[in-house]
Amino acid sequence: MDNWWLIYNEADVERNRAYIDMYFASCGKRGIDLRLITVNSVPSDPEKLCSGQPLPSKAINRSRDWQLSAYLEEKGVRVYNDSHTAELGNDKLKAVRFAEKLGIPVPVTVENEGDIDTWPKVMKSRGGHGGTEVFLLHDRHEYEVLKDTKTADGSSFIFQKPVSDMGKDLRIYITGGEITAAMMRQSYNDFRSNYCLGGTASVHELTDEERQIAEKICSELHPAHIGIDLIYDGGKPVFNEIEDAVGSRMLYRYTDIDVVELYVAHVLGGARRDAGKD
Repeated sequence: MDNWWLIYNEADVERNRAYIDMYFASCGKRGIDLRLITVNSVPSDPEKLCSGQPLPSKAINRSRDWQLSAYLEEKGVRVYNDSHTAELGNDKLKAVRFAEKLGIPVPVTVENEGDIDTWPKVMKSRGGHGGTEVFLLHDRHEYEVLKDTKTADGSSFIFQKPVSDMGKDLRIYITGGEITAAMMRQSYNDFRSNYCLGGTASVHELTDEERQIAEKICSELHPAHIGIDLIYDGGKPVFNEIEDAVGSRMLYRYTDIDVVELYVAHVLGGARRDAGKD
């Protein structure tokens, strides 16, 4: 029987219980022995976590711990997402620089607040998720109040020039390296449009520009399952970030796409291709 791990940050397990159950149901009907592995913090101590237990053939890592993915890969485990994709999905600065190298439009992004000499400016942690640790600074006083803020994962802050079309973004879902769906998110009372923060969501048909951005990223990363988030400046799509452990609540509410089924099928297909190479 094939042995897989489903890895979650311990603090995220209960609020994702229904989603986790879907993974167990999907794997169970395929005869896959799935085990839930929890980590207490990010980054974890991979060697300690894995000590004394048999390693899986495959791992779906939803913990956002790219270092754990890298450790498992070194041990011969096939990890989804792979460690490079996971690293980009959990470091906004690295993700912006990655997109920039591909010739994709990105916001002006710096590491030092003083390198952007106009107000307002956006201050966001490199490792934050779900719209947390993101602030719109209108003046120097607001920066002085927030500059010593500690991030949840210990990462530093980056600073960006705001785009013109605030409160609106597009999430493009990728599964198995292909575009699965796109959801437009919009907020009418917050510069952040995250669905989990109360933003609205609707199914969106991609424009050529939006599709080209997603396809460029996919052709470079070959990701297993991610979200590509775009924002808009003057009506034009601009890269915002990559979501590694991307949430799928919008898909299940507004579409009939069963993304867990698609993801498990993709991982299983990858497992069979690997077996065929032996």
